[in-house]
Amino acid sequence: MKRSRLDDLIMEEEHLSCLDRDILDRIRLKKLNALLQKEKERNGFYSSLPSSLSSLKELSLLPFTSDEDLRSQYTRMFLGSSADIARVMSETTSGTTGQAKRVFYTARDLDHTIRFFAAGIGEMAESGETVMIGMPYAGPGSLSDLIAGGTEGCGAVPVQLLPGTLHQQCLQYHECQPGCVIDMPAVLLARARYYESVFGKGSFPLRKALISGDTASKEVEQALREEFRLTLYPHYGSREMCMGGAITCQAFEGMHLREHQIIGEIIDENGNVLEDGQWGELVITTIDMEALPLIRYRTGDHARFLKDPCPCGSVTGRLDRITRITEENSLMEQLDDCLMKYPQVLDVRAAMDHEVLDAEVLVLAGTGEEELRRAFVSCFGAAAGQFSLRTADNSSNLLHAGKRKVSVR
Repeated sequence: MKRSRLDDLIMEEEHLSCLDRDILDRIRLKKLNALLQKEKERNGFYSSLPSSLSSLKELSLLPFTSDEDLRSQYTRMFLGSSADIARVMSETTSGTTGQAKRVFYTARDLDHTIRFFAAGIGEMAESGETVMIGMPYAGPGSLSDLIAGGTEGCGAVPVQLLPGTLHQQCLQYHECQPGCVIDMPAVLLARARYYESVFGKGSFPLRKALISGDTASKEVEQALREEFRLTLYPHYGSREMCMGGAITCQAFEGMHLREHQIIGEIIDENGNVLEDGQWGELVITTIDMEALPLIRYRTGDHARFLKDPCPCGSVTGRLDRITRITEENSLMEQLDDCLMKYPQVLDVRAAMDHEVLDAEVLVLAGTGEEELRRAFVSCFGAAAGQFSLRTADNSSNLLHAGKRKVSVR
């Protein structure tokens, strides 16, 4: 088995002839101290912190950075000049008002992510192989654009899935016949099911999928593996880490964290750092982000680090499957586990209002409502509210424009 490509990337970027855990930890401490010193010199948001630490363990003594800090203090967190900004990504609050969360990237930050993506995509795609990119394109420096750059970086051929209806996108799949795809898991499942409703059982062309951009319930992952015989390569990333965080290797036992550029911790509800193997909230320190580095940022993601070394031989830490802690994301995962196991279901949209959950389900033609309604009521009991079906046709789109979550009224 080949060692994770991430180790080779770290050796190349850090100019190393070999890599072990001690070397990696020394690199991380050196970068962390350089970041702390830079904050002091520029009177940044973290200027009250020590200018250096004697060990990585001392990181746990520093305060956390919250989502609200990032929303309200991003101008103080930004350490560069406006001329250095290559990309800004904004995310508004779920309500009608509230400060937008803005994250800045330099060209160097984006280049690091492209190189990281190339390492992850290269675990899946062979040189010259066509890779369909299902993430929506939003211009230069967007996630889709970075993925295309990473695909080219590993020698594969990127093809952007064009905007359109489910039917139009399936026609593009049929014409292109890609061997691999990079997409959000539940969205990919919907496209695969619709495709086979048009072109016949067993006709879906893909065999390998890098899934990212949204959490996947166990039922969604199982359906992708069993219904469509897909080999899955989960990837983890977020805006706060310039989209690239952790990749799957050929061992398929967790996701290798980009540890030469990101320090990860797992904490309990009281903020205590947990040992490897224990579940809690993921906290990140982005030690090599140039524009907007974060120190002990609480991601709101539920995760754990795996304890044993990876069979591939990599020295980097590995994250287990990751889910969101928020109620609306947890409810979405429950809905998926309840309904997406039915092969006629394409998508689910739901809203929670005063502890009553209303659901709308997009299904293939000919689907009966009663069985799905019974499953919904069985899963949610007294909280189950209105339930309706929408039958997909050639003009249908999916029910979610972006990440899937239950809206809370």
